[in-house]
Amino acid sequence: MPDHVEQTWEAAAAVLDAAPICHVAFIADGLPRLLPATHARVGNTLYFHGSPAGGVIGAAASGAALCISAVVLDGVVVAHSACDSGLNYRSVLVTGTGREVEDPAEVELALRAITERVTPGGWERGRRPRADEIAATAVAAVAVAGFTVRARSGPAKEDEADRALPAWSGVVPLVLRTGPAVPGPGVPPGAAPPVLPGSIGA
Repeated sequence: MPDHVEQTWEAAAAVLDAAPICHVAFIADGLPRLLPATHARVGNTLYFHGSPAGGVIGAAASGAALCISAVVLDGVVVAHSACDSGLNYRSVLVTGTGREVEDPAEVELALRAITERVTPGGWERGRRPRADEIAATAVAAVAVAGFTVRARSGPAKEDEADRALPAWSGVVPLVLRTGPAVPGPGVPPGAAPPVLPGSIGA
């Protein structure tokens, strides 16, 4: 059973900030679509960037109603009974309508937010996008109009009789971590890779 979660924007925002990606659902050509996307949150606005050709950007910029889901997995719940096993998780489902971002200052704000979310410090550490690169990148914004937060935590809720069985039960944590960094071509020897959240040795 899911936990009772207070339906506050703070709880919803925490899941959006922690989830590495989200999934955007929309209708295109009369058919439902669901696409993964990298997102960044600024206040109650979600930003996306990508090719202007379509997909998530086309849907988000169309002004149509959207549904966006984000999930963070926290652990595997192992119970004596298969019916009581499951996952610990935090999730949010948000709704809203999108728009194309055209103001240059907001475009930079969105690109900076997405960059910093994926590679913290990357906006200042690396080369800033050139004007032609920004021109070739579409940015869309979705203002969150509604949300629902769901979560589950803790061990399995089992029958007392099952707890006397000899099999192991409990929670196996799940943690998203990076692996050893692999340098790209031309990286000078000894150059330190960025330290990302969840980095090994961080």
